[in-house]
Amino acid sequence: FPVTIEFFMLDMQIRQSRGLSEIAHVRQVRFLVLRETLGLPYEETLFAGDENPNTLHVVAYRNSQPNSQPIGCLTLMPPEIISNEKQQTISVQLRGMAVLAELQGMGVGSKMLAYVAELAQEHRWDLWCKARQSAVGFYAASGWRVVGDVFDIPKIGPHFRMELTCEANL
Repeated sequence: FPVTIEFFMLDMQIRQSRGLSEIAHVRQVRFLVLRETLGLPYEETLFAGDENPNTLHVVAYRNSQPNSQPIGCLTLMPPEIISNEKQQTISVQLRGMAVLAELQGMGVGSKMLAYVAELAQEHRWDLWCKARQSAVGFYAASGWRVVGDVFDIPKIGPHFRMELTCEANL
């Protein structure tokens, strides 16, 4: 179900797909933002689990036109049920979030996070991610919190685990 969001001079639209049906746009943005800047090859834009039909890819487009340019992306991995003696929660990993450099700070990423926060609330998911150290403030501004200490992902750099807890699970 596409959502159109207007802000600044962009008529941005957010669309979702599952598995590999529209992975080319996701990989395009991942490469430009997350891999090329580190000198890593395009081949490293296909993540383990991308092909799973339960993996949800969320792409922001510049406008609602059919051939619109992708400007941001993120991926929600398939839900996992986590149980402890008190409760059962559904945990979903957000990964590969990226917004084209020239549009960072213009609300694209925040709108994408708000979009997935609504999905999480609707499905009662707890979200988590491995946030680059430089992105911690961005996630925190949308209600995410750091859990644990900094850790290093080889070739990528320092990260923190961050979580956004569904209110229904509290």
